[in-house]
Amino acid sequence: VNHSGELPCIGPDCSLDSSVAASGVQPLGGSNRKRRHPAGLLSQIAEHLSLEDSREPIELELYLADYQPARIGGLNNEFVHAPRLDNLFNAYAGICGLVESLDSLPNESCLRIVCLYDHEEVGSTSAQGANSAHTLNILRRMAHVLAMDKHLIAIDSDEIVTSVTHFEESLSKSFLLSADQSHAVHPSYGDRHEVNHKPQLHGGLVLKCNSSQRYATNALTAAVVRQVASLAKVPVQEFTPRQDMHCGSTIGPLLASQLGVPTADVGFAQLAMHSCRELCCTTSCGQAVQFYSTFFEHMPKIWPPN
Repeated sequence: VNHSGELPCIGPDCSLDSSVAASGVQPLGGSNRKRRHPAGLLSQIAEHLSLEDSREPIELELYLADYQPARIGGLNNEFVHAPRLDNLFNAYAGICGLVESLDSLPNESCLRIVCLYDHEEVGSTSAQGANSAHTLNILRRMAHVLAMDKHLIAIDSDEIVTSVTHFEESLSKSFLLSADQSHAVHPSYGDRHEVNHKPQLHGGLVLKCNSSQRYATNALTAAVVRQVASLAKVPVQEFTPRQDMHCGSTIGPLLASQLGVPTADVGFAQLAMHSCRELCCTTSCGQAVQFYSTFFEHMPKIWPPN
């Protein structure tokens, strides 16, 4: 192949900016400031939002994402090809599981909560991330409102002491599932997994353990997960990283340390994690909803242990 000639360069379409410039429209920030956003982009946004002037937006955040919808594929339609399975998979399944458990809610003595966080992939350190006071603040306000509704805040001094510790006591009796996708063993890189811990597609729930506390699971919380999975008739497979290799972490250890709540890290296996298009199995979709609905419905009978 002759590489001496000129190669075509794929670049932005400058016609949008040139047409906007010809119309006299100034980019965001005004003509006396350094140009921060392409005028053509602002014009497109203004048109999409039915704004009369592209200078109306004061500031913006731009994210690039796969626009293609999810697809079912494979020889037997056994795979789901979709963007952001990690971790929209568990966000969706968790909410579906909560909704499917509502029939048993009238007899519930506990709160059923699904928490969905921003910025998990970049450290969770933000006002709305898991590594913040956001969760604790919301739970404390909820506990306070419920205590007032049940008249647990009393005038008697002894009862006041009890009501003050009520929130902390409720945390110790709670149970947290950190639900995040797991790496399935790759057919071309099987040696990357520990020999006895290779999560498979169609293999069921993945229970994650790590002695370095990269995952929050311990023997007690693992036993609870296995009991819930047994009731849900969902198989369980284990994952722990090779001792000579580092692994990623989840928000499980963050929340467990901040809240003091017993926690287990779980998920379902997938390939191509963090790629533009990821892949999981169709089997795990139903298993996830079944497991989470069973968790919400049966946990008061299982936890806390006597």
